[in-house]
Amino acid sequence: MEIPDYQPFYIETMDGLRSEIARLGLEIPLEEDISPLARPLKVGGRVIPNRFCAQPISSGDALEWGAPSLMTRRRYSAYAKGGFGLIWLERTGALEAEKSGRLCLSSLTVPQFASMLEEMRAAAAQPTVVVLQLAPAPLAALVSAARFAREAGFDGVDIQRERELLPETFAHLRSAVPDLLLTTRLCAYEGVRGGFGVSERDFRKYDLTSPLEYVRRLMESGLQMLNVTSSSPAMIGVKRGEQAKLDYEGPDEHPLMTLERQLSLARAFRANFSTLPMVGSGLSWLRHFGSQIAAGAVGSKGMDIAGFGRAALACPDLPARLLRGDKLNADSTCMVCSACSQLEQAGRAVGCVVRDPENYGAIFRDMRRLDADRLLAGAARCHLCEAAPCSGKSPTRTAIPSFIKAFREGREQEAYELLRIRNPLPELVSQTGPAWLEEEGACIELTLTGEPVPINDLRYAIAWRARDRGMAGVRIPLEGTGKNVAVVGGGPTGIAATERLIELGHCVHIYETAMILGGVPSRVLARNRALADPSAEIEALLRPAIRSGRLTVEFGRTLGKNVFVADLLVEYDAVLVAVGLWKERSLGAVEGVIGALDLLENGLAVIPRRAAVLAGGDSAMDACALLRAQGVGEIYVVFGGPRSQMHWHMGEGWFASPGVHAMMNWQPSGYDINSGGRVSGVRMKHSEFGLEIALPVDLVVEAMGLERAENIVPNGSCDATRFYTAGAMVNGGASVGQCVAEGHMAAETIHKNLSR
Repeated sequence: MEIPDYQPFYIETMDGLRSEIARLGLEIPLEEDISPLARPLKVGGRVIPNRFCAQPISSGDALEWGAPSLMTRRRYSAYAKGGFGLIWLERTGALEAEKSGRLCLSSLTVPQFASMLEEMRAAAAQPTVVVLQLAPAPLAALVSAARFAREAGFDGVDIQRERELLPETFAHLRSAVPDLLLTTRLCAYEGVRGGFGVSERDFRKYDLTSPLEYVRRLMESGLQMLNVTSSSPAMIGVKRGEQAKLDYEGPDEHPLMTLERQLSLARAFRANFSTLPMVGSGLSWLRHFGSQIAAGAVGSKGMDIAGFGRAALACPDLPARLLRGDKLNADSTCMVCSACSQLEQAGRAVGCVVRDPENYGAIFRDMRRLDADRLLAGAARCHLCEAAPCSGKSPTRTAIPSFIKAFREGREQEAYELLRIRNPLPELVSQTGPAWLEEEGACIELTLTGEPVPINDLRYAIAWRARDRGMAGVRIPLEGTGKNVAVVGGGPTGIAATERLIELGHCVHIYETAMILGGVPSRVLARNRALADPSAEIEALLRPAIRSGRLTVEFGRTLGKNVFVADLLVEYDAVLVAVGLWKERSLGAVEGVIGALDLLENGLAVIPRRAAVLAGGDSAMDACALLRAQGVGEIYVVFGGPRSQMHWHMGEGWFASPGVHAMMNWQPSGYDINSGGRVSGVRMKHSEFGLEIALPVDLVVEAMGLERAENIVPNGSCDATRFYTAGAMVNGGASVGQCVAEGHMAAETIHKNLSR
């Protein structure tokens, strides 16, 4: 049988759609009267006001501990305001997040979910039903999460678990939370040979013998609504019949054939289980004709509720428009460009890049910047300068033209070796370095074309590819020196020094106060920026040294508390202290006043209405971004000088956001305190006009810069050839690249003195 190839959307009229359905010999219901979609539906004691469902699409925009961010809340409130009668919340971890950026329902996040649901219901013209999809987890975790879902105000839960465990899970949930609607999304046709719901004779066809029996078991255990999905099989190439197509890949068949399969599955389940409400899907390719197909399917009892996934992202007010009689057009609906699916696959914040470019365009472009074609095009623009300005501005003095030349000539391993000579953490440096102040800011292409060579992107891509090939580990010399060095502080400076000392033949013992290595980037930046977790690069770098016995690491060891320099000098041949800067400059300890690093590492249990950020240090930007993401209503950025002097690396457009107030040239001097002993305002004076005011706030974040904590250096004199300091505690808080460079230099000095 000839299978028509995939086609981009090309149908202009309803008559054209009818003709195409007939030409392909398909059975797809079509109804111009969409009134069936306006009818309410009673499910599990709840009334869904219409037949429109916003389908779940997993996003990566949750806060670090799994709570909904401002972007998350805005997306679901838009669905509620847009008239979706059923909103299916995306995959959410039960008590533990599956990965960074994903939602997680736990005792810590229940208030934030409850707040989001209140916002959604306030935005909806009619009471909407909201179902939460829970990711696979042990039974006890799912039961606890379901109870939290009920507490937060969800109407139901969609349970995702191993197929054979799901009936038992439903039975437990029916007993534990009898007032919750129990449902699941079921892929009834997996699209691969031997897969669930796949015909043994022809993998391109479905066989519902097993799925129908399975759903019958689920209904006996408590299933009250079914959301039917289907895969699209790979029909050509080496993966034919062995792998289903991903969402962002075009199917190997005409999209109307894919749609017919989806509708047929829903119709078959609906026919066999007449009392089980059925949610169908697969309508996005139809663009502005999706509602007519949905109306035909609902009106003919082929499904009860029409699910819209990507189409809902593109047009969150789709139901409201249709139900008030407006006509949709192609300019306002999903283009099936698959950009949202690519964002989902990459774990980024998901939205419609085409219809909402202001919020998602930059996210998509950032994701694509590491594509091979873009990297090669960027490398091709390098002039391979002699006495290159970019290398002169590199904190690690990397030979930038040399590594770029090797990369564009296909010698990628050589490119990586050129990088790691002076920089053992190229991935981390690439993600955290202020490019405009360092290498890229000195690139001559910035002057010639306005766009520098993407040095950081090239360095990052080369580095993670080398790590993926197992080439990122520290090089262990065959013979050691017999010398032992203590490194206090496992941040970028300490790690860089450790790497170099080990390559020079010494043994190293790291003492780290936290339970992870990486310092500020691991403990703060990776949680609050679009920054890959540095632990993978650090672990790959140090693994050979740990395995060989040349390196040992102790966590929970804090200088001045349970680690003392005097003791270390007795035990080791040399001691390097590189503990960084962790003490915020403060106007005084008051309840309701928190340091920026504490905020970024631990978050907030209660969201304030008005917050002031006393800016001046790099952490101010991250603190403001976190407060904004958590939904703080009013944020006041207070700085004692002009905007040009403030450390701020986000776009100027951020200050135009609703609820954000830039208060430049205001010097804070102290706090007002209410009768309960909590901060109620910030006293400040304008540096030009002399005006003094008290700004009423509920929370103050001190981010005026960092200083060295007490008791981190030994008292009295110390042998200068055996005790060393380096990194932020010396330079006052320079870039990660500068700290790495200083760690390397400290290691070279230690080696030189130990070799005498």
